[in-house]
Amino acid sequence: MDFRVLRILLFIGLVGLSGVGKSQHYSSMLKQPATWHVTFCGQSTCFTDFYSSEGDTIINGKWYRFMVDFHFNKAVVVREDTVRGKVYFRYLYGQRKHTDVLMYDYSLKLNDAIYIFNPNSPIPEDSLGLYDVVRVDSVLTEKGYRKRLKLDRHDQTSNEYLTTTWVEGVGGLSYINTPAVGPELYGFGELSCFAFNDSDYVYKSAFSKKNKSCSINIAPTDDTLRLSQVRNTDLKIYPNPTTKYINIKGIEEITATFKIQDSLGKTVLEKENSLTKVDISGFKSGVYVISIFKGREFIDRLRIIKK
Repeated sequence: MDFRVLRILLFIGLVGLSGVGKSQHYSSMLKQPATWHVTFCGQSTCFTDFYSSEGDTIINGKWYRFMVDFHFNKAVVVREDTVRGKVYFRYLYGQRKHTDVLMYDYSLKLNDAIYIFNPNSPIPEDSLGLYDVVRVDSVLTEKGYRKRLKLDRHDQTSNEYLTTTWVEGVGGLSYINTPAVGPELYGFGELSCFAFNDSDYVYKSAFSKKNKSCSINIAPTDDTLRLSQVRNTDLKIYPNPTTKYINIKGIEEITATFKIQDSLGKTVLEKENSLTKVDISGFKSGVYVISIFKGREFIDRLRIIKK
């Protein structure tokens, strides 16, 4: 073969490979320090929590960022495999400090299946179940179109379908460490905004755009979480986060029914009484929602963090 022809073919091949590389570009959510704004609404009031990544560390030759704010306090790190499009979660302390837990896998295709794990308990026995990819498309963000995946799981026990949505370069559209649920603005929370360095916005929800804010009615900074007014009485839950008990203030004079659900929407406790102290010491660490009723009248829905 003529040498000049060989050079031309080689050049065409290299251009082709370059084009493939560009088409498979991965959008990173850890390339800079970032903040996730997660908004949770009750009957009449909404609050926004913050999760942030900052700094970096090397573990076994792999690069991680620290998760700070809220209840992480640098006890958790996250990393990305930008070649394979995967995001991992890792504890720095305790028995699980040697474990990387896969949270997000953006290489999944339609009809693929994946076991999703709760990063608060990253062991095989605590898998949240097998999810199927039911939709792969794109969503318009502040930085252009990004890959979006919707995953469903059929809960055989309750015969309910659970769903979650991920956006590449952003994470799940609920809590960053809750890859199996959401978004649920009036449930476990909805990602309202995601930004690099607190100013370079990548994602804004329709709700945050409507309210012209990423941080909506931020909760008090004391150890209580004010959520609404019930018959001119402040309804509060404290302490929150907690390890053993929660106290509910504002329902002392009524017989209330309350129902507590875990991050999958399963009811883990339901009672009808006038007690204002609830023992949740037997619950696993994670996010729970308590719904409070007076008879059939819905009063409010509160979020609980169990350490």
